[in-house]
Parts: sequence; C-alpha cells; structure tokens
Amino acid sequence: MATATVHPVETEETERRPRQVHTITDRYSVANTFLLDDGKLIVVDPGSDTSVRLLLTYIQRFLKRSVSDIDLIVLTHLHEPHLAGLSLLRRYCQAPVAASAIIRTLAQEERGSIFPYFSHMAEKLLSHAAPHVDLLPPSYSAHLHWVELWLDDVSGLPEHPDWRVIASPGHTPESICLYNPFTLELLCGDTISTVEGHGPLLHVGANRQRLYETFQVLRELPVRYLYPGHGRPILAMHPLQHTEIQW
Repeated sequence: MATATVHPVETEETERRPRQVHTITDRYSVANTFLLDDGKLIVVDPGSDTSVRLLLTYIQRFLKRSVSDIDLIVLTHLHEPHLAGLSLLRRYCQAPVAASAIIRTLAQEERGSIFPYFSHMAEKLLSHAAPHVDLLPPSYSAHLHWVELWLDDVSGLPEHPDWRVIASPGHTPESICLYNPFTLELLCGDTISTVEGHGPLLHVGANRQRLYETFQVLRELPVRYLYPGHGRPILAMHPLQHTEIQW
C-alpha cells in the first residue's frame, strides 16, 4: 500500500543550519509547547494557560523578542491538553492558527458534503477510517472556529517553507508532524512520546494500519532532533531506531 513520502534532501552539499526549536513544558500537564525561531516565531501546540504564560515570559525575558514576532500558530492535533491555552495566546498576538486540512474534510463529511480535494493521505484515511471512528468528536467542533489556515500533506508551512507538513494519521485522524530537512528537526505531536527509562513510544490510536504507514515515513527521514508532544526531546543520530509500539 503506497504512502505519502517526504523525500529527504540531505546530501553532502546540503547546508546544515542551527536548530530552531525551543521547548516550553508545563510540568503539571506534562505537555510540550514548541517555539520555532527561523527569524519569525511559530508556536506549535500552545498547551495550557500556564504553558502560554511561560511561553510569553520566555519570548520577552530570555529571547528579548516581542510577542508580535509570532506570525503563525500550528496545532499538531486537536486534543485539549495541547490547545487549552489558545484563547489566552490569541489575546496577546493575532497570528493565524493552522491545522491539518483533514479536519476540514472530516467536518465536510460529517455534514454530508465531502470537500472535493483530498490529499493522498486524507483520501486513504477516510476510505478506511470512516466505518470505525467518530469522524468529528464533539470537542473538535468547539475548536474549529480558531483555525484559519489548512495544512496539506507534504506542503510547507505558510511563510516558513523550510518546515514541511507530514500527515501522520493513526494516533488521531488529523495528526501532523513538522519536519525541517535543513536542521534535521522533527516535531511529532502525540504520534510519538518519550518516557523516562524507555525509548520513544509510538502511540497506537484507532487505526493501526495508518499508524504503521506513518511510522515508515518518519523512519526514512534523516532526523537528529526529535521533539515529542509529551516527554523530553531526544538528540541522537537515529532517534527513531529503537521506537517501541504502545498498543
């Protein structure tokens, strides 16, 4: 069965750039918020209100930057621990919110009007997942009004083309990862987590086949820095090599 592929661009001539990801963790919710700095600032998964306050303090006091430098907010998926503080963050910045285009497709499907364009992964997802999962959980509907930009598989982030979107259904239908082939950094949301005393854990959701295909795509990428939604980041030559599967 074919899968969507992000072709690695690392070669001997590829320009290696300094890593761009900063990690902010609310120790009470144990969820990670990420700040990407490529000149402008991208917030990935704002997390709780506490995480947002920590984020704002970090930007202003440690980076000596303005909150207005945030020009994009990305949601890797719509689980509450990763976006509960979104409304607070939007009080301080007007950056647009981006999430997987699959969410829009699922919303259209729920209303009985399928959006005419499907990315490769979205089409496969709906054809297999629709009979087995609730297409749009009620909690998702409450967050849809925040999303202004829809991200397609293998596209670059708006105004940040070095960061590539990888559709990673499995843990949730709309999950995405973000990958930078120039810094070799991978943000994987809840698709993978790290736990003290274990290697990376691959979380199986409603669809095991989708998650297996996702993992095959991620494992092919040259990665040196792995940033999970929960747990500590991993710096290694092959951080996904000893990944355990949590069924």
